[in-house]
Amino acid sequence: MLTRQEQATLRARTSASRHRKGTVIVSEGVPADRVTIIRSGWAKATAIKGDRPVLLRLYGPGELIGVSAALTGTAPAETVTVTSWEVHAISLAARSFSDFLHRAANASAALHRLQQWRLEEADRLRTIRDYPTAAQRLAGLLTELCRPENDPIQHSDGTLSVPSAGASQQDLGSWIGDSRKTVVRALSELRSLKLITSEMRQHVRVTDPDRLRTFAEAADAGRPTS
Repeated sequence: MLTRQEQATLRARTSASRHRKGTVIVSEGVPADRVTIIRSGWAKATAIKGDRPVLLRLYGPGELIGVSAALTGTAPAETVTVTSWEVHAISLAARSFSDFLHRAANASAALHRLQQWRLEEADRLRTIRDYPTAAQRLAGLLTELCRPENDPIQHSDGTLSVPSAGASQQDLGSWIGDSRKTVVRALSELRSLKLITSEMRQHVRVTDPDRLRTFAEAADAGRPTS
């Protein structure tokens, strides 16, 4: 969403870093003064609800971490932890990022579009949690991950591979409001219906994205339609 010159200007303000799996990039409630941009790899955002962490979202290539906290001076409302083997990122001080937004013509609009997309995603995920069965809720989540902005792998036979981004089955359960055991059963059901193949720990191949969406949204909570 930025011009090449704006991209070059932004990179000139940043420093590169690598983060191994398990590294915490920002912590909930701990003041942060830097903005991080993921170049490759994945991280998960969690927040403590009650006495346990709940998965809020996954951050992938091109996404920004810590923007709201850095620009407003408030402590982050989430903990962001690397889930893939490694994350390659660039980061810059919040003040430098704010100055860049002021100087680059497309930057503020691009950030606004990104934040708007995140709000729309959050609304869709809340709707998914209301689906009547665990299999439908998981199908809805996989349908969301199949969206083009999440960069699924497209195969020549029309199937899509959705990376789990290192998120555990327990993480995915918290995302859709179910336990790990329930997620395991839901995965088994989706495989038996030939809606997905492979394993969640590596990636899921969605055999027919449209059919998966139809199954997720079916009012009778029963079977996918052909």
